[in-house]
Amino acid sequence: MIYFIRHAQAGTRENYDVLSDLGREQARRLGEYFLEQGAQLEAVYAGGMIRQRETAEIACSVMSEAGLAAKEVTIDERWNEFSLASVYRAIARRMMQDSEEFRRDIAEMQEALRRDPHTTRGATGRCDAAVIRAWIENRYPDFEGETWASFSARIKACISDLISGQSADDRGMAIAVFTSATPIAIATALSLDLSDEKLVSILGVLYNTSTTVMRARPEGLRLFTFNQAPHLNGSNRTFR
Repeated sequence: MIYFIRHAQAGTRENYDVLSDLGREQARRLGEYFLEQGAQLEAVYAGGMIRQRETAEIACSVMSEAGLAAKEVTIDERWNEFSLASVYRAIARRMMQDSEEFRRDIAEMQEALRRDPHTTRGATGRCDAAVIRAWIENRYPDFEGETWASFSARIKACISDLISGQSADDRGMAIAVFTSATPIAIATALSLDLSDEKLVSILGVLYNTSTTVMRARPEGLRLFTFNQAPHLNGSNRTFR
């Protein structure tokens, strides 16, 4: 059993790789939920980003404080999220030149973010999806950052290692992977044979600290649950 867990709520776009106060509370509630469910985690992995690592550390500390044997969080930077900020800096201005509609959405997004730095609604969601699609499609091939091809290959290699690292005897063990929305979307797309276009639609619905549960099979991943967050209620479920 593999629990793919999205990190807790992070900071603003200007300083995203931190946990907010609500994010730390979400991570604590996740640890409490694992306790209530009697989860026995045999291994815990996290990306190297602060928001990924601290989510794992807080959730695991709740479990260890309750008397469960503490599992050391193994940091694997291959689970890191791509840099949306870098993609925006590189191609958003060019997209504005190419599309009047996108230019209007950017202006609307900037105003929305001034009102609520964590918003994902309306123009903010449309701009994020448009920029990510342009990056995935390699619409601007002179982009000098990490490409979609190299990023997705990196995540798929992590997934392959998880699967191949489990023998027939230990496939019943529970593993937690604390990562971000796009790696979880890639794993989900692999399990369901979804296109990259469908994958983009998954990104926008993943809650912070949600769990997506899969089982490793010799032929790949089998999806059991997607984007579950029973430890959160309406007031503290967030998307960013």
